[in-house]
Amino acid sequence: MRSEFFIIFVATVAGAAGVSAAPAKPQAVEISFALAADGQPVDCGHDIHGLGANHVNAKLREASFYVSDAALIDKNGKATPIELTRNDWQYANVALIDFDDKTGNCRGTKGANATLTGQVPAGRYQGLSFVIGVPTLGKGDDGKEVSLNHSNFATAPAPLDIQSMSWSWQAGRKFVKLEVAPEGGIVRPPMPPRPPRAAAAGSASPPPRADAPEKADQTPEPIQSNADGTITVATWMLHLGSTGCKGDPITGEIVACATPNRVPVTLARFDPVKQRVVLDLQSLLAPFDLNRDKGGATGCMSGPTDPECAAVFDAFGLGAKESAQPGEGAKSGNVAAKLFKVESK
Repeated sequence: MRSEFFIIFVATVAGAAGVSAAPAKPQAVEISFALAADGQPVDCGHDIHGLGANHVNAKLREASFYVSDAALIDKNGKATPIELTRNDWQYANVALIDFDDKTGNCRGTKGANATLTGQVPAGRYQGLSFVIGVPTLGKGDDGKEVSLNHSNFATAPAPLDIQSMSWSWQAGRKFVKLEVAPEGGIVRPPMPPRPPRAAAAGSASPPPRADAPEKADQTPEPIQSNADGTITVATWMLHLGSTGCKGDPITGEIVACATPNRVPVTLARFDPVKQRVVLDLQSLLAPFDLNRDKGGATGCMSGPTDPECAAVFDAFGLGAKESAQPGEGAKSGNVAAKLFKVESK
């Protein structure tokens, strides 16, 4: 059964004396994304049923992720990059997929976007590849090299200008932000007191330590203090991003991260006209009892010692103690493709 799809250019014949084929015109491509849990669609306005290891009902609070380096793949395995259309959701080779439509329990601030749009040369393609994450560097609108991940959200172009998707200049962006509110809340040890911030040299300076980005997120307020000393909080969070980052982007220094935590995904068979890419939340959250947290951040905010993060890293194909070279992504063998599935539109 043939599974290739075609982006076709038809050349015209100019004159009877000879035939010359005009250069292939770029053809529009649209990649659609969606959320599901165990085959059931997920959105902001409806409960998610049977989520996690304890099969609890939950409400979606936030779901966003950055996609970069998207490409179509031909039958020989050659990847042709998709040239992204410049808009509020796409810049350089980065797109933000955001399911927070401000309905139900979602609390997004920008609106929703579930498509990646761009163009490729005419050709015959049968697959799709992309990376979950924001590259360190990319080409700006003027064609010059610019810092992408480690940049000031206050001055960065959209979609890198969203404060809630940023940790700090040094730590960079949250590549994935997923938050759910399970019925009954999450029982966890009390949060340790946060150390006072060191005096900042200036308002634009990054915090002195950015290798533990979960400290930059606001600690959720407990909804209940329990007799056994535990607390109950409302929201389970997964924030994936780079850790162990060194370098001062304010001075123009290129930041290098010990664990970049960028996740490559390859879908060997994909037709963007007929199919879409679906992130399966049940596959991602299956290891977790969403009503209990063992410590650290509530859920996982990429801390290498957080009890919940090892399973998150495994799901994305990232070893919890893996030390990749700066700029590398997951050494996963496409493990993350188990989370990102293909379904008919």
